[in-house]
Amino acid sequence: MSLSLYRKYRPETFTDVMGQEHVETTLCNAVRTGSVSHAYLFCGPRGTGKTTTARLLAKALLCEQAPTDHPDGTCEACREIADGIHPDVYELDAASRTGVENVREEIIGRVQFAPTRGAYKIYIIDEVHMLSTAAFNALLKTLEEPPSHVLFVLCTTDPHKVPETIQSRCQRFDFHRLSEQQITARLAYICEQEGYTAQPEALALIAQRSQGGMRDAIGSLEQIAVFGAGDVSFEAAESMLGEVSVEQLFSVADLIAARDVANCFAWVASFTQSGTDIAQFVRDLSVHVRNLYVAAVLGRDPALAEVIEADDELLARYRDQAALFGSPDRLANVLVVLGDLSIQLRSAANARLSLEIALTRMARPASDLTLESLAARIAVLEAGGDVERPRPTSVTASSAQAVQPARRPEPVEPPAPVTPAPADAPAPAAAAAPAPAPAAPAVPAPAPATDTTDAAKAPSPSTAPADLTADAARRLWLQVEKELVNAKKRSVATFLGGSTAHLDPKTGGLLVELPADASFARQNLERSANKELLASIIKRLHGAPLPFTFMLGTAGKPVASAPAPAATPAATFAFPSAPAEAAEAPAEAPQSVPAPTPAPAPAPPVPPTPTPAPTPTSTSAQSEPSLEDLIAASFGAEVAIQELAPGE
Repeated sequence: MSLSLYRKYRPETFTDVMGQEHVETTLCNAVRTGSVSHAYLFCGPRGTGKTTTARLLAKALLCEQAPTDHPDGTCEACREIADGIHPDVYELDAASRTGVENVREEIIGRVQFAPTRGAYKIYIIDEVHMLSTAAFNALLKTLEEPPSHVLFVLCTTDPHKVPETIQSRCQRFDFHRLSEQQITARLAYICEQEGYTAQPEALALIAQRSQGGMRDAIGSLEQIAVFGAGDVSFEAAESMLGEVSVEQLFSVADLIAARDVANCFAWVASFTQSGTDIAQFVRDLSVHVRNLYVAAVLGRDPALAEVIEADDELLARYRDQAALFGSPDRLANVLVVLGDLSIQLRSAANARLSLEIALTRMARPASDLTLESLAARIAVLEAGGDVERPRPTSVTASSAQAVQPARRPEPVEPPAPVTPAPADAPAPAAAAAPAPAPAAPAVPAPAPATDTTDAAKAPSPSTAPADLTADAARRLWLQVEKELVNAKKRSVATFLGGSTAHLDPKTGGLLVELPADASFARQNLERSANKELLASIIKRLHGAPLPFTFMLGTAGKPVASAPAPAATPAATFAFPSAPAEAAEAPAEAPQSVPAPTPAPAPAPPVPPTPTPAPTPTSTSAQSEPSLEDLIAASFGAEVAIQELAPGE
């Protein structure tokens, strides 16, 4: 079996390490001057040379020419260190030795012994952040005061998981990601040594996809070389790495700039059929939009060629396409949306749907309610353009009725009294109904006492927003109950148990229905302190004052939903302005009832406008409400009717 290229071309000297000059210089000077520390902590992304540098430090201290800052790499000690078989160099994988027992047996129990062949015993602990807390605590004392012949080199990709007590006992070195030029140069050297035919575009693409890791880049190069039988072509690199071509990125960016959502969806449909990873496409598009943003900000500044690694022709295309977006602020908003999309794709059940929604947000700021999109729309308006407005939704008859300000229902008007016919007029037939006289001005019945009190305390209906619907009223009341619980007003919340909210047609506010047997709860809720508390919560949640009224349910239905009386009921009841008059009206009614068809007697004169008494008519074929239902509909279920004997 052949040796992997990343192991075959591992650096053998400090000068072979690329991109870590600050680490190489410090270690070489420490070896040369004899000021090597007892512990080092190497931090950085994968494939940046942490373990390689640790081995080079071991070679510099154990080489036959040691101590030297330029180990030859050809002596027996250097070859054994490279092969991992030197008796004085211990490479431990902390991922598989996480417990305190491993640290005690392999480090603490052996650290006191003298080195076998060299002057030092070197412990290289890879992925040290995987050690348990107990293992770190067991290592603290040995790491702080090790024997003079012991050197620790800790390597990790997650330094934030290493305790501060460990980091404070080490010299920390942060390894940087390698640049694309450095990786490309190394790949070209390997291709020359291996006899591969490589296109510069393919090497640049491999370097871009490696994300600054040399090991990843060399591994991709080896895979593509095997695929192409020694020919590293750009087409093979695109096919193996699943790369989105530059032309595709320019194409989808043109659609976003033109706000062409329909073609964006069509492009996604064809793109997903190719099998390319959507997450990788989002990363590539983010890099492309970043280049557009830089081109929009710098323009024709000569520094653009240093910030964007591209030739003059590609830079010109970046500038031209950036101009299509109008301003750098819109490109910045696109980058924000792409960043959100990258996070969503980690747990998205449907990656294509997430991509389509993100493209819609980027192309149509009207569909995005963030501050950035609103700023983009304002910028278009300031420039004299026109922004895309959302289409108005169709309003059904029921919803339009709910949106209209609620009017107080008209009071039940009794039939107009029939004046007695003159003596010379012919008598009407018994079966014929009496001709109605001109209707007198109707006097509306007085509103219930509870409604008057609520209307006086609650804001007027004109202050309530006009977009309150029945569903919105129910949702608002549920939020009010939650706020009461959060505010620890559990007594008020208990009184509201089993309540539901409806849209009040009288006030345009809330009509809160309590259970039929909750009269005690209603009395407590109508206290001024409780009503002020509920009013403040409703105002804070709704954004404006909103009137509300409490009522008791009747037979499981709201009182407001009782059927309205017929036009000419058999026994209508007109409520006069005074209780005494209401008692007199039924008593005087039988005196003016002619036979066979009873006629109503006129009501007692009440200046300035008389109130006519009810007119009994023939029995209707439909079921008619009783007197108790009418009184409950007007005054509430709490008003009782007591029958008095004559003379009481």
